[in-house]
Amino acid sequence: MNMQRGTNMNHKERRQLILKLVNENQITTQEQLLGLLKEQGVVATQATVSRDIHALNIVKASDSRGVTFYKQLQVDTADQHQRLYDAIRSNVVSATVVQFMNVIKTTPNSSFATVLAGLLDDSDLTDIVGTLAGNDTLITISKTNESANVVNKLVKDHMDIN
Repeated sequence: MNMQRGTNMNHKERRQLILKLVNENQITTQEQLLGLLKEQGVVATQATVSRDIHALNIVKASDSRGVTFYKQLQVDTADQHQRLYDAIRSNVVSATVVQFMNVIKTTPNSSFATVLAGLLDDSDLTDIVGTLAGNDTLITISKTNESANVVNKLVKDHMDIN
């Protein structure tokens, strides 16, 4: 696999490497995964790797001896879209368009913005160029104002508006 190393690696390349490492090793902890990434020249925080694990549908599984390790659950595209819609419905409080960006507020102090950013990053939405997330606020960046409006409509269409 020909991948960039270090800080030049984008999230898709890092996630591809994580998937390769999970498939080739019996990884039992995030710390172990961080160490394997570091051996490959990739420095990432625990929070980043945690978001990557969630976005890749990697879960803990047990072997016949009861040893738990990470493995990927296979999810089809329809399931992935439904997960995104369910996440929006359950956790998004507001979405505001600001030119070519969306400011999306999630449940206060939930740390869910980073999870939602991972779901959006891994979706096939071509209207999103990138995301930036904090604790309960997420920004999506689009190429055009029109694309930002498409993203905003998608979010608002799936929000649980009481």
